Amino acid sequence: MKATVSDTIAYALQDLGVDIITHVPGYGGSEAFESYKKLNMKNPPISFHEEVAYTICHGASIVGKRSACLIKAQGIAKAANSVVDSLYTSVTAGFVSFIFDDYVGAHSDNIMETESLLKGLSLPYIVADSITIYDDVVRAFHNSELINLPVAIIVNASEILNETEFEQQDFKKHFTYTRDILHHVVHPLFAQYQYDVFKSKKEEVATAEIKKPELIQVPDEIPARSKDAVKRYQQFFNVFQNFKGDIVTGDTSSSSSYALPPYNAIDIVTYIGGSIPLAIGAHLAGNRYTWAMTGDFGFIAAGHLGLLEASLRQIPLKIVIFNNKQAAATGGQPIHRTTLYKILAGYENNIVNISNAEDPFEISLVLDEAAQADELRIIIVNF
Repeated sequence: MKATVSDTIAYALQDLGVDIITHVPGYGGSEAFESYKKLNMKNPPISFHEEVAYTICHGASIVGKRSACLIKAQGIAKAANSVVDSLYTSVTAGFVSFIFDDYVGAHSDNIMETESLLKGLSLPYIVADSITIYDDVVRAFHNSELINLPVAIIVNASEILNETEFEQQDFKKHFTYTRDILHHVVHPLFAQYQYDVFKSKKEEVATAEIKKPELIQVPDEIPARSKDAVKRYQQFFNVFQNFKGDIVTGDTSSSSSYALPPYNAIDIVTYIGGSIPLAIGAHLAGNRYTWAMTGDFGFIAAGHLGLLEASLRQIPLKIVIFNNKQAAATGGQPIHRTTLYKILAGYENNIVNISNAEDPFEISLVLDEAAQADELRIIIVNF
């Protein structure tokens, strides 16, 4: 078959069974995105920020769906916060970021040294050739699944309309997600283990011999320096255990310690503010009953970017914001009490407050209403 590079990428994604795709508009990526929509007769929305677009795909891949993120080279720099944390998790199905590089800066604000950036981030990548682009895309997904890491593929944007020739094949595959917080929850307690696993994956060395850390009990065995910050969420999670549903995502914050036993309340955690786009990805992968847990600092810093996408996609996520009025995970730096509500000003109809974080009856009533709702719910837990 003969087709443009743009259409060839779309055919490869179709043959691989990739049905979760995100895209921030840009030269090269937009052409491939339009080809994908036309070929698959789908109309997925664009994303507005690469960090969100990348994280949605990451969440979907963890729970077992192949995914693709189409962005410009400048965009991977904007997504770097999520990229770095994603390398300390294990994907279940292939996740490939297509980086469309404008080598001469004809359609960009600058000329990026893209390979240098990817090497610095330690993100595995391959450089595509327009002649072999179909096989390169397939190889990128297979590489991702071989090492259980996200992989990038650099595409020369100026060649997006060049014609190439390829032979279609069926590469579809089913993947099964299994909860594993050592490989899906980025947490200081696991940092050394996850780094050792990451190094082994990069070197394509077996990871089975790496000693796993023991899973401590929360909150009793949490280190003393963090215990008070973690214990303040205990009453909420005592009640939340009855409402957990399919997938719960979190941020790298004190509340995510409840991923540990005996609560086992959170399944996937990456960067501060990443819980909402992770939950969007899990939802798009078929998990309809999905919760996202975030703190007010994480939500203000980055989580609101994901909230916008959830709203535009009309995804009925259940979002919990722990309103501490401080950056609890980094020393308690104060947050002005009005900041959170300024950001949430357009979502009044979706907000429900828990006024007393120690009242199990109020917590239960609010969580029950949110669980039954068929639309977005934003639960603010006030401390």
